[in-house]
Amino acid sequence: MKFLNQIQLRSKSILLAALAFVLLAMNAVPASAATTGVTIRVKVGSTQMKINTEIVKITAPYLSSGNVMVPLSVFTNTKGFGAKLQLTNNKVIKLTYGTHNIVLTVGQKSATIDGKKATVPAAPANKSGVMTVPLASVIKAFGKTVTQDAKTKEYVINGVTSASGTSGNKPTGIDSDSGKSLIGDSYYQWSMNYPTGLVQGYVSSSGNWITFGDVKGDYRLALSVEETSESMDSKDQRDYIIDNFIDDEQILDVSTIKKPGGTFQKVVTKYSDTTTEYRGIQANDHFYTVILTKKGKAASNTSAYAALLDSFKPSFDASNKSLKDLTKVKNGLIAFEDKAYGLQINLPVKWVKHSESNGLSFVGPDDAELTFEVTSSEPGDTLDQWVASRQKMYEDLMNSDYRAKSTITPTTWNGVPALLLEISYTDNLKDWTNEYSIFVMNGKHKLELNLTYPQKDKDKIQTIFEQMSKNMKVDLGKIEKDFGYLPDSNDIELRETTEKTSKKYGYRITVPKYWARGVDMERSGVLLEGIGVSVRVAALENGNLTEMLDKMDKYANSGLTGTIVESRTKETFAGVEAYKFVEKTLSGAETPTRTTTYLFEKAGTVYLVLGVIEDMYTSELNVKQLQDALASFKWTSN
Repeated sequence: MKFLNQIQLRSKSILLAALAFVLLAMNAVPASAATTGVTIRVKVGSTQMKINTEIVKITAPYLSSGNVMVPLSVFTNTKGFGAKLQLTNNKVIKLTYGTHNIVLTVGQKSATIDGKKATVPAAPANKSGVMTVPLASVIKAFGKTVTQDAKTKEYVINGVTSASGTSGNKPTGIDSDSGKSLIGDSYYQWSMNYPTGLVQGYVSSSGNWITFGDVKGDYRLALSVEETSESMDSKDQRDYIIDNFIDDEQILDVSTIKKPGGTFQKVVTKYSDTTTEYRGIQANDHFYTVILTKKGKAASNTSAYAALLDSFKPSFDASNKSLKDLTKVKNGLIAFEDKAYGLQINLPVKWVKHSESNGLSFVGPDDAELTFEVTSSEPGDTLDQWVASRQKMYEDLMNSDYRAKSTITPTTWNGVPALLLEISYTDNLKDWTNEYSIFVMNGKHKLELNLTYPQKDKDKIQTIFEQMSKNMKVDLGKIEKDFGYLPDSNDIELRETTEKTSKKYGYRITVPKYWARGVDMERSGVLLEGIGVSVRVAALENGNLTEMLDKMDKYANSGLTGTIVESRTKETFAGVEAYKFVEKTLSGAETPTRTTTYLFEKAGTVYLVLGVIEDMYTSELNVKQLQDALASFKWTSN
């Protein structure tokens, strides 16, 4: 259930933002690099990547503000890391390697690493149709390290080949279709010549971004199709091309050209030893960009392929038997398939598929999401008991003002008995979220399908619900045969507690056991996190209590942090004189939150102990567990 994944609080207290998370980040310990498996070597300016002993051609890495930028193939090559790539709208890049994933956006330094917000030192860029990303940031996100060979100046990464691979992105020969001389897309309404030897490479889930390669390696071709809501003049169209596709490239030529397919804006660029020609045209409420890259530095370098570029038209003649339709869209829906689960489902065009550790996620517009998860049943589990426990968690964890009454309805899914749980909740008492969750038990495994969407979009989501409940096909026998034991991370005991001790900093605290899973108590920054509630402890050795207090007083009620201090008092905490701050988010906050902070000093170390709870999760259980956890903070010497 989606509401169970709300454990990353979206509001931060004054000092939490300034200190506690900094301490957590500074003391993060990366996973050890593998010493066996695959070794990858790349070098700035070199078009060769070495995977163990094999040489692979790539777009040359380059430096951007001192950061090494490399093409995505460094990570996605199946003989190397074999990371899985998902590219959305030709801008949002998601790389998955084992249990790690990083989400990057072209032109932006903001990122998401394993579900947490982060910042990378250099923004990803689109270089002549090739996506480049900061090497060190991606490698760190994968839990690996990168070193430089002092002699060869090569950057060296040691890792293991991911089992996920790059399924779905392997080049596909398309010139074997007898009688076809044109290619196009009936949904996006475009067509162009079909050269002999053209090989299809990456294609986005909806087909709005597609790449091709020449089998001889002479050139690369790509096509982007994006919706446009307003009419653009020639300058607007040129700016669109430059803003969305061109970064460090040198512009050699900008012009307007009239061809059989219409009036195009043409931009020619040079980067390193390649020339790229971009042609853009607005039609059919979309903007089409055709991109051709060829080795060579002259502006006329791409002229040899003028006939191919001139053949592009923002139209599709379905009656033309020589036209091969590459569309992935049928009746406004995309057929998604995943062989691992024997899963098939049709979803609207704007939905995108992501792979998760125990299942799949399909993300749609306007915060809608459909997830599919497989876990193992435990001895004695029943379908009724499983769903009833989820319903009780919903009631135990959420303040009654923030949730509607839930309902459980028997149904049939994929030919087997199932239960449908419907819930609704809000995090701000204004905007409500609905969830449909279908639960199935089959042999040794449990299946949960969850559709989450804004309540205001209920009418729009009916098609998705029908696809999930009636038309989604899953091979239950394959799951039972192929999958072993998969623990259910949501199968938690809310009331069981445990005492956690930090030997280094000399304190202990008692919290619900599920808050403490995988927590390293010897770090200077510790996060003990439940669902919508948490305790955070930050220890700053050789810190200055007066300076910390001054900082908190300086920002109190300033509004700069999105919070306001309701009270500031002195009291005894864990036997030590402490300053207590009670904060809440400003009126109108997206997610109202309350934070209680204790600031004190002991034996030369400044401590912050914070209790944080979102208003929507101020249930009787959560409030009491937070109060008990703070009250349990003691010194090990006591």
